[in-house]
Amino acid sequence: MKTIKITSLIVAILIGQIALAQDEAPKGKEKIFTAEQLEMLKAQKEAVKENREEFKASLSEEQRAILDNKDLDRKERQEALRATFTDAQKDLLSANKGEIKALKEQFRATVTDEQKQALKQRRKRMKNRVRNMKEKKEQFNERKENWKERKKKNG
Repeated sequence: MKTIKITSLIVAILIGQIALAQDEAPKGKEKIFTAEQLEMLKAQKEAVKENREEFKASLSEEQRAILDNKDLDRKERQEALRATFTDAQKDLLSANKGEIKALKEQFRATVTDEQKQALKQRRKRMKNRVRNMKEKKEQFNERKENWKERKKKNG
């Protein structure tokens, strides 16, 4: 009896360890990219945030009012805002765009063919997953409508 308890305790501990080890496995981008590449992506993301904050700080009250105007749709707001840009703001946007483009090119130079292939497969899986979710949602809505119709007929 004692050996059964000890054996089952050891088995439970092993199963727990295996489950924890699986949770710590890298996911998503961590599987594909190296630590240096992940740092490059992080730096790129930070640069985008800093540039966005810097640009927002340069906006005038009139420009902020355009952004806050909910009567315009997104495209109309963008067009109205672009029409009010100063030369300094245009230069800032151009410099920011150039900086981000350079960071992206620098990152792309480090990506191997195997990583490119893994990214393609990942995108393909994601597209399939989204398509499947849409199909399942459509099926669910169809069943829901059928159920409502049957409910109306049965009164």
